[in-house]
Amino acid sequence: MKILRILLLLAFVFVIVLAVAAYFAFREPSIAKNSVLRLTLNGDIPEFRANEGLDALLGRPQPTMFTYFRKLKQASHDPNIAGMVLRLKSYSMGVGKIEELRSLIREFKANGKWTACHADTFGEFGPGTGSYYLASACDTVDLNPIGELNLTGLHAEVMFLRGTLDKLHIIPDFDHIAEYKTASDTFTEKAMTPANREMMESLVGNIYGHLVDDIAAARHLKPEAVRAAVDRAPLNARDALQAKLVDGLMFEDEFEDAIKARSGGKLNIVDDADYSIEDSGGEKIAVIFGMGEIFMGESASSPFGGSATMGSETYVKAFKQARKDPSIKAVVFRVDSPGGSAIASELIRHELVKTKKEKPVVVSMSDVAGSGGYWVAMSADKIVAQPSTLTGSIGVLVGKFNTSGFWSDLLGITYGEVSAGKNADYYSSLKNFTPEQKQAMRAFMEEIYDDFVKHVAEGRKLTVEEVRRIAKGRVWTGAQGLDLKLVDRLGGLEAAIEEARKLAKIPADASVELVPYPKKKTFFDALFNRQSDVQMLIEQLRTGRILSNGPLLCPYTVTFK
Repeated sequence: MKILRILLLLAFVFVIVLAVAAYFAFREPSIAKNSVLRLTLNGDIPEFRANEGLDALLGRPQPTMFTYFRKLKQASHDPNIAGMVLRLKSYSMGVGKIEELRSLIREFKANGKWTACHADTFGEFGPGTGSYYLASACDTVDLNPIGELNLTGLHAEVMFLRGTLDKLHIIPDFDHIAEYKTASDTFTEKAMTPANREMMESLVGNIYGHLVDDIAAARHLKPEAVRAAVDRAPLNARDALQAKLVDGLMFEDEFEDAIKARSGGKLNIVDDADYSIEDSGGEKIAVIFGMGEIFMGESASSPFGGSATMGSETYVKAFKQARKDPSIKAVVFRVDSPGGSAIASELIRHELVKTKKEKPVVVSMSDVAGSGGYWVAMSADKIVAQPSTLTGSIGVLVGKFNTSGFWSDLLGITYGEVSAGKNADYYSSLKNFTPEQKQAMRAFMEEIYDDFVKHVAEGRKLTVEEVRRIAKGRVWTGAQGLDLKLVDRLGGLEAAIEEARKLAKIPADASVELVPYPKKKTFFDALFNRQSDVQMLIEQLRTGRILSNGPLLCPYTVTFK
């Protein structure tokens, strides 16, 4: 009886906690005139969270690029919001997402509102290029008097594990098409191949040039002056001020006093977490968020929020739902994926093709949409990418690890084998592929590569020969992809929505409602999901599939922290 009373008391307390959390989560704070929106970036910021997660259950939903997009779009036209303060904490995102936020800040300014950023430092004994690149979009950038400006440029490092695998007596047995398809180099090489180095130098150089030009334009400097400052970095606060990369040196309280004076002596700050999104109504455009590696089955999910993979079943369902909903006039497919399974990628592409026969489909590329991530995108009506998006990687790789030496030589574990069928050991992790198996695998890879190239040619209205010249497994930036006709337009989610509007014949001045897909799962749905990310990790470790379950993978991302 005592235990029952304790359980009832705990249940009562739990209900009260949920009620209080719901009150604070759903109350609508009033926005006074001449308010200032404070945008704080902190932690990992994904495109979208497919699961509500524990934080949402407790009334503290974690931000995403989609929520920032909607809030900044709304604030740009909100008569009660006069300006915006940007706070940069310990956040992590790729260059494509930073370009997305910079474009939203520029739109905010274009609507007659001011923007300001204050930072204690742009990197403390660490890179600050990404943070400063984002901050430079603001009207003013102020720095703590003892802060640093670590505008040190871009540096890419590629890890190679072949030496470690040799020590562990593990043999990587991989093949790839074509020479720039270098994802497996991590396991098969000890240093960069000439093709790998050529591609990396091209990517880093192209993105760096774009960053320099953007910073120079925003700070009213010549690109040569920005490059010179980068080559002198790291800069102390005084040197940063002298180089005209910041506008003032002040502590945060002094910065807030300056903002208060700018606002007429009153400072009504509205944190982005408290700024509610209002449904605009109008015609509906579906936004399908495709994130992570591409796998067969349902998307792997975490009960703590986010989505680890792009599961074919989940995204086939999402396209079907958007296609069959008569209120949805167009679809924007937002892709942030390095690729994965060729079969899963084709299942998703097939559903995209079926959908675009009934309503327009526009792809919006985020940080990366390469290999399988390009496969799922290539047949859309239009493809929009950021200048620094990593895309392309039109190639194939397949392989496995021979772990027999690890088990026997290092651990003393041996296996007995019995087979029925000449190739029953084809996928065995205890031996390499035989010459005959390698020949069969090569034929399989060439068939996938030919299909990849053919679909690119059809989707992009190019000849097969043109595609083969620019494919070869090579990763391109969005800016390079535009020149190569792999993408149609540079820009972010807003540009993709504009293209979808045009194709769906929705007037430019008409309101639209963005409907996100896949449909969100609750905390409890994710907790008991048979495809949880923890379960998938355990399965991959158990089976030795530590690279990918498919032959389409883009090896690179450029992330700022």
